[in-house]
Amino acid sequence: MVRTVIREAFGLYRRLWRQLIPTTALIFLPYALVLLVLTLLVPETTSTQQSLAILDAAGSLLLFAPLASIVSIRCGIAADRGDAPSVRPTLGEAFTLLPSYVGTQLLTLLVIAFLPGVLLLAGYTGNSQLLVAVGAGTLLASAILNGIRLSIATILVATGDARFARALRGSAQLTRGRFWGVLGVVSLLGLISLAVGLVFSAAVLGAPAGAIRAVLDAAAGVVVNAITLPLITLGLYRAYVNLHAANAKAREGAQP
Repeated sequence: MVRTVIREAFGLYRRLWRQLIPTTALIFLPYALVLLVLTLLVPETTSTQQSLAILDAAGSLLLFAPLASIVSIRCGIAADRGDAPSVRPTLGEAFTLLPSYVGTQLLTLLVIAFLPGVLLLAGYTGNSQLLVAVGAGTLLASAILNGIRLSIATILVATGDARFARALRGSAQLTRGRFWGVLGVVSLLGLISLAVGLVFSAAVLGAPAGAIRAVLDAAAGVVVNAITLPLITLGLYRAYVNLHAANAKAREGAQP
């Protein structure tokens, strides 16, 4: 499964990169500029750096990454149909699907983190190192097990097949019995993204500290997202297509 999905993802990426890379960059660019201005204007302290990091993560998670991901998936669907993908209508579809996509994404995070969060909170409140350790271990296990089990829930939203709890149940059903294959796809896509990020980070480290490095950091972040996010999303989309086909074939084989 892993080889098939990665090959198909790169095939789609080669067909769509001219549309998806500039579009993803334009989606992230305004927010990157806002964060850059704040970075240059606000005094550089540990607390402000932490606040900007949280703001960056929240904006990416709740708006910009979902928009770019939905555009990538909708363009992938059009390409699979043999149509010529057009970014403008897919952007309209992305804004329509955005609330359901983000809601499903947050619901997935809730499933992953709820029990570990309760254990960690109880451990910190009761000053119990044992509970903290159990909570941390539970969080790691849940991130791997539930993260893989629910990894294509948002893909179901972007394809229009399901949303919210139904999308989570659909993802769990499609990935059942195929944990290692999905883990392999997710891990390989993550390693590719990490490698691209490290290359650009290494290039930025050579710049002098201060405003120049801040500008280069912001530019590198936009470029890395523009290159990697469409590929990761298309990889998960092709995983969904292959899992859906395999489940349909299994159902047909089970019929008398």
